[in-house]
Amino acid sequence: MTYVCINCGNEAEYDYIVKHKLKCTKCREKRSNIWVKKRPSGLTNPKTLIAR
Repeated sequence: MTYVCINCGNEAEYDYIVKHKLKCTKCREKRSNIWVKKRPSGLTNPKTLIAR
């Protein structure tokens, strides 16, 4: 699973984040709440509902 830093946009895998103790190597922030999961591009399309 790919995670994205909300401060700088750096993308990293979960193993990489844990290896560096939750520290973003690009912007040097060390917090667990700066990482968000990157959603696969296929799931971002909204569903279409047809009403009759």
